[in-house]
Amino acid sequence: MSIWPRSKRLALAVAAAAAVYLVPATSFALDKVVLGLDWTPLGRHAGFFVAKAKGFYEREGLDVDIQRGYGAADSVKKLGAGETTFAFGDYGSLILARSEGIKAKAIAMIYARGPFVLWTRADAKINSPKDLPGKRIGSPAGASVRLMFPAFASAAKFDDKAVKWITVDAAGLYPLLFSGQADAIVDYEVGWPTISKRAKEANISLRPLKFADFGFDIYSNAIMATDDTLKNKPDLARRFVKASLEGMRAAFADPAAAGEIMKKNFPVLDADTAGQEVAIVKSLAETADAKAHGLGYISLAKAKLTDDVVTKTYAIKMPVPAEDTFTDDFLPK
Repeated sequence: MSIWPRSKRLALAVAAAAAVYLVPATSFALDKVVLGLDWTPLGRHAGFFVAKAKGFYEREGLDVDIQRGYGAADSVKKLGAGETTFAFGDYGSLILARSEGIKAKAIAMIYARGPFVLWTRADAKINSPKDLPGKRIGSPAGASVRLMFPAFASAAKFDDKAVKWITVDAAGLYPLLFSGQADAIVDYEVGWPTISKRAKEANISLRPLKFADFGFDIYSNAIMATDDTLKNKPDLARRFVKASLEGMRAAFADPAAAGEIMKKNFPVLDADTAGQEVAIVKSLAETADAKAHGLGYISLAKAKLTDDVVTKTYAIKMPVPAEDTFTDDFLPK
């Protein structure tokens, strides 16, 4: 029997219950996760850093370490090796990696519209794909945009063998174009803020030729996780996706502020350029499908199209069913 009178015991119980609610949220251990990017942090990655800066991850019980990557293939390989919990990288690279035994899936599509583009010199008069035969195009040897060029040509109905490729490393692309040695170069749309600024400084007028505008629209960058994580830690994946997409929406709502957050985290970056990249990512992410079904949505039909293109482009000997490469089970309902 308690030595305390009933009224005293009741008071102590109430005080103990109240204390539980008064304990700061930070006193609870957060789940530590690592997000591997596809490249060094840039404006295009701002959504993740906005989610961290605004406390969206912490609110979901997550302590997120965002690490730079060294290319799309690198981000998927690190994910498969268990070096990262989640990855942000190219869906095509994931399909290729899965064919090689890395069991991972896309769980939220960010670049829902293909970002593949040719930056063309205005004086080259390339207004549509039909103007490309005979033109000189600069590209690194193994660039994915170059490797997918035949598929683009097929969709846009022109002869891909009629263009003249000039092989140069990535650092030599802009000088090649600005000097007039090439009529166009391959790139991704998110590169526009940087190349347009440098072109203006060089007094060169550029025009974009976006593959998606001419029938070649496949998926690109997505948030990814391994099958093992999705099976054994489904709630972790749902919380991470929820907070990340919230960060994306906040960045899209105020690109300038997102650019400032990137500048604060990485002083070497230009806040205005970073903000412009955010606006471009918004245009890639907020497709008709995304507006109808929610940010991050993945269509089976478009996944199959992407899978077919990647399988043909990289001559995959053991094709992977598109259904095995993604899931929408972890998107906010």
